[in-house]
Amino acid sequence: MVCGGWLGVGRVVSGYYIHVEPPGVGAVELVVWLPRGVFLYGFLSWGMRSVERLGNGVVLVLDGFESPTAAVVVAVGVGSLYEEKQQRGITHLLEHMLFRVPGFDVDEAVEALGGSNNAYTQRDLLAVVLEGVSESAPGLVELAYRLYANEQYREEDLQREKDVVLSELRQAREDPSTRVGELALRALFGDSDWGDPIGGTPETVSAISLQDLLEFKRRWFMPDNTVVVLSGGFGEEAARRAAELFSKLEGRSPPRRRPTAAAGPGRIVEEREVDGVYYAKALRLSADDPAAVYALLYGAAFHLETGTKSILFHVLRTGGVAYSYYVDYDVVGDTGYLEVVVESARSLEEARRAVEEALKPREPPPYRLRFFEYVWRLEWRSAVNRAVAVAEYLAKGGRPEAAAEAFRKAAERGTAWMPPYVAGEAEATVLSENYK
Repeated sequence: MVCGGWLGVGRVVSGYYIHVEPPGVGAVELVVWLPRGVFLYGFLSWGMRSVERLGNGVVLVLDGFESPTAAVVVAVGVGSLYEEKQQRGITHLLEHMLFRVPGFDVDEAVEALGGSNNAYTQRDLLAVVLEGVSESAPGLVELAYRLYANEQYREEDLQREKDVVLSELRQAREDPSTRVGELALRALFGDSDWGDPIGGTPETVSAISLQDLLEFKRRWFMPDNTVVVLSGGFGEEAARRAAELFSKLEGRSPPRRRPTAAAGPGRIVEEREVDGVYYAKALRLSADDPAAVYALLYGAAFHLETGTKSILFHVLRTGGVAYSYYVDYDVVGDTGYLEVVVESARSLEEARRAVEEALKPREPPPYRLRFFEYVWRLEWRSAVNRAVAVAEYLAKGGRPEAAAEAFRKAAERGTAWMPPYVAGEAEATVLSENYK
């Protein structure tokens, strides 16, 4: 094997390592799959990605390339779709509580390592994201493991984080842009797992107890339900520590039930004190291959909203209909959606016509593909962006080493692929009571 950086191979169960330091060959993309129980680690200056399932089921992805920073992402396969309805929002609340370690200042620890921390919750994923200077990568790995494994939480901290989450929920409800996006999904999926907001409601969040939180964490934070991604200039020690620490985990996660997706009313209108018109249209999609559809949605969203030659910029900004807009999408299993939100439009009719025009199937012109390559290269040279993209693509069932090519190929399809996948549509509007 020829490579331009230090390379090591180790067997988790026996602890021996074989080191190879052959001469470099420049920029090469190479992927290695190793037998169960064996992992690859090292400072891979030319961009090598190894994927290994440790003996206990943890998937460890090492995406090494020359970078002054390193990223560590720990993703757990649970989100709002797999919560009980009366506990909607418990994953998001747990995300907040992960950073509440009694007697330990997580924020100070990560800043002392020369880094930053973040976390987020999706419908099928909870992710902890740490990034810092490359030489601190081993410390970032150890911190990530500490957050993951800790179960010592205090009642007073839970109440503080509940108050923060309740503030988030109020903010989402009071922001007409966020609100209309939630309403459109409700109009599309009705009263169901897919139709409920990821963060839950004030009633469900307020009712969650510390025991509920611990039981939920113990059920889903299992090695066979966990992905660890290291990206950037992380080096040998960080890779070895990740394998050593996360191979300690024991247990198995329960089977996932099929998330519910009902038929919504198709249209929801909310009247409140706003100046402009907030409009959202959501398309329900059928997915035979969720990883492939996820990549296609990424490509479609790019052409819809990114850049001054994007489709939505043309139909909304150039047409004087509205200044701002956004696209949201997701897919889990055989169900997905794509949603377009228009913010403070001058009229409902114009916003509706513009979005209808924007969602017509289109293949991108050549200049858009060159622009995509520019944006992609900027994104892909970031250790944290790469780590997050790989973790999310894997969560959809994709192979991590195929992520970059899948997104590139999807960009070539634009929105032309969508019509056969569309299984329904809905819309929502937030406008003034006096709107005419």
